[in-house]
This record gives sequence, C-alpha cells and structure tokens, in this order.
Amino acid sequence: MPLIPGHEDDPLVDGAYLIDEPLFWASHLLQCTNGVEEPLCAGFGVSKADLLQFFERVSAERQWPALSVPLPAGHVLHVLYRNLPGEGGYDYLLHHPDWKATVPLARVEGCFRGPGLCWPELLAVAHKAAEAGSAPRLDPHTFLLLLPIMSDADLPLDADDVLAAMLTACGAAGETGVLARILLEEQGCWGPQHWTLTPAGRISETRYAFRRPGAMSSDMLAQVSLLLEPSGNA
Repeated sequence: MPLIPGHEDDPLVDGAYLIDEPLFWASHLLQCTNGVEEPLCAGFGVSKADLLQFFERVSAERQWPALSVPLPAGHVLHVLYRNLPGEGGYDYLLHHPDWKATVPLARVEGCFRGPGLCWPELLAVAHKAAEAGSAPRLDPHTFLLLLPIMSDADLPLDADDVLAAMLTACGAAGETGVLARILLEEQGCWGPQHWTLTPAGRISETRYAFRRPGAMSSDMLAQVSLLLEPSGNA
C-alpha cells in the first residue's frame, strides 16, 4: 500500500483487489449519477440490493480503499475512499515521491470540488495505462476509475460508444449503451463544463474546480496539464 501524505494514520487498504469485480464499478459510478442506482443496475445487470450492499462494503469506516493510477515521471494519481463517519467522500490526489504533500485534483462529496479532467485527458491517461500491457488501446479500469471527475461540454461524436465499450470490458452485461448516454449527459456533480487552454495550462471555467487560477498555482496548473496531455512528460 503506497503511503499517501496526510493519511498516514487513516485505515487505508490497497483497493487493487476491487477492479475485477463488476459490482465495484457499478458502485464507483454512483458518483456520476449523484447516487441514483437504477441506470447502473440496468447497465450492469445487477439488483439494487446487491449494489447497495457492495456500496456499504467499500464505504466501511474501518477501511478506506485507495487505488492508484501511474502518470509520467513517477507521478501518481491516488483515488481515495475517504470513509469518515458523516463526512465520506472520494479524493483524487496527485502526488510525486519528491513532494511533501498531495495536490488535490478533484473531490466528490456534498461540497464537491472539480471537475478534474476533460475528455481528451481521460483518454490520454487511459491510453498511457494500456501501453505497459498488450491489447486494448484504452485501459478500461483506469478509464472508469477516473470517469467520475471527467466533465466536458465538447464531447466527440463517438464518446457514447467509447464509454459503452469500457463498461462492457469492466463487466457490465446490461444496457451499456443507455447507461453510457446517461453518464455522459449527467457528468456527475458538475454537469458538462467548458475548459480553456491558457499559457498556464488547461483550466476549468467552473468556480468549484481546483484547476483554475487562485485555487492552484500557475506552476502547478502547467504541470498538471503536461501530466495529463497525450504528450505529457513532466
């Protein structure tokens, strides 16, 4: 289990064991539907009871699953289930071994902060994750893990098909096309948002985002953009 600064005393567990369980993905994507179960149950072909039981399992206070996505030059994006009683949420934290603290990219909870990624960046990170292995052009686990913090008002025409394929690859056996359309229409807490490419990097136009001037330094904005772009080599 990698150390995450600021969480040394929290009951973190390596969440890698969850990625092969279809119910995990249905549960994880509740972040995208603001907790509405029906489209996820239909898309994954699972019952509401089973979905909620699994959600309670990964939300247990006694252990907090943490999953990690490798980024260029030793950087890591940690996805942390912050299972505090009454203050639960999901933290998406950037880190590098040379840093003393993590840098928040997005936070999904009642007082949400984000979005954290646009569509091209989501594709880029999922593509990098697939390069280490063979076969898929996009790594479906990475894609769905980070989907809850993706928001983009300028999606390509094939976005539904791409997402449906990722859902199928992660065990969805129901109405994946319908589910993909719902997820991309709603886009979680913030809904579809616009991004602007500036000399300081790509920034979100919503005031709730960490990726905007004032919430993140200009140096870090630029570094985050480099890390998430297809040619990122920060």
